[in-house]
Amino acid sequence: MSKQYKARQPVGRFSAGDIVGGLSDSQIQDLLQRGVIEASTKAKPAVSAKTEKEVKTNGE
Repeated sequence: MSKQYKARQPVGRFSAGDIVGGLSDSQIQDLLQRGVIEASTKAKPAVSAKTEKEVKTNGE
């Protein structure tokens, strides 16, 4: 799985907050070093874990 990057400020066709894609490795490294983009911590939507409820079967 490849990393995803988020624009911290407008860059090319991307606005601040957009997921940046379609760039070469050298472009990504340059933008990372300049602080224009950052590694996205949320690569895919979080799946909420449901907790199981305790079920009492003895009538209590």
